[in-house]
Amino acid sequence: MDIRALDLDHDTSRVILDSLADGIYITDANRNILFWNKSAERLTGWPASEIVGHSCFDDILAHQDIAGNPLCGKELCPLHRAIAYGQSSTLPVIVFAKRRDGQRIPVEVTVAPVRDAQGDIIGGIESFRDLTPLMQDLERARLIQEHAMRAPLPEDSRITVAIHSVPMEFVSGDFARVESLNADTYAVLLADVTGHGVASALYAMQIRSLWEEARDLLRDPTAFAAHMNEKLFELTKEDDCFATAFYGLIDLRDHTLSYIRAGHTAPFLIRESALIELDSCAPALGLLPQADFPAHCERLEPGDAMLLYTDGAVEVRNPLEEELGEDGLCTMLMRETGGCVDRPALRRLEETLLAYAGRIGFEDDVTLLGITVR
Repeated sequence: MDIRALDLDHDTSRVILDSLADGIYITDANRNILFWNKSAERLTGWPASEIVGHSCFDDILAHQDIAGNPLCGKELCPLHRAIAYGQSSTLPVIVFAKRRDGQRIPVEVTVAPVRDAQGDIIGGIESFRDLTPLMQDLERARLIQEHAMRAPLPEDSRITVAIHSVPMEFVSGDFARVESLNADTYAVLLADVTGHGVASALYAMQIRSLWEEARDLLRDPTAFAAHMNEKLFELTKEDDCFATAFYGLIDLRDHTLSYIRAGHTAPFLIRESALIELDSCAPALGLLPQADFPAHCERLEPGDAMLLYTDGAVEVRNPLEEELGEDGLCTMLMRETGGCVDRPALRRLEETLLAYAGRIGFEDDVTLLGITVR
């Protein structure tokens, strides 16, 4: 197929596309580049004469994700997915493209399939814009949040804790903390602020401050949750924002877990390859000015493991728009890790979730928190 099949042989079409500030390129169904606009030349340093006729997965843009993983194969390529599944971007994706001089630049990418008059997919179109100024600020924000959220995990032979957090963007609206209160008791909090991005990350930082402010209440889950709810409501009521949360106290002497589940996804307790869902739920924190947060108790046996997670892990959708759901995550957890929730297992679970979604990243922040009682 040549460019005329896409009606781009007309001067008017070329002038319009060349006038856009965003880089634009169009490919056939095999991702061979048919058109490369003036802004694509300006942003990448690659002239159209050296690009048109090549495949986009040749060593040209060589997209990478934030972690430096290559994206120009098939399953991880946004443009390939648009062509293969007939899906346009629902949200822009941040990737790092390679300029002609070898420099990496952050770009925001959107993709869509190109169809002929009969509706058949005959190619794809990708637009991208340089995010360098914004990314400098986001990178600094990420480092500030990472420093503020950092806390040592328990070093106790009786308990193992692993936290694996995957922000949708550079900063996260999730907050996870496991802290020793005395020789036998650990406080556990996983909170998920609605939305994602900078605003959610700022509220997550507020939760981190409230954790310190309410330190005297950590031994009483009901009082702690009520205090957090009151403070968050005052902070977020103008924004219609709230946070789901799981707060628990693990007592290794009495082998018990006392917990509050405030609108949060139900954690899984894994006992001898069986899954127990920690049910019973109170309102999310900050949703109402006042609410009741009764604590519930669960026995913890030696060898028990527990997985806490934010809703980004269960709201993952596959290319057919089927949501994974809690049952799907249960099945995936047992199949992929056998119920193990250490850090390598959580990383493997993340990779399996991404494979299910068929995307290069999640559409929400995802945090996985694993606890194993020895």
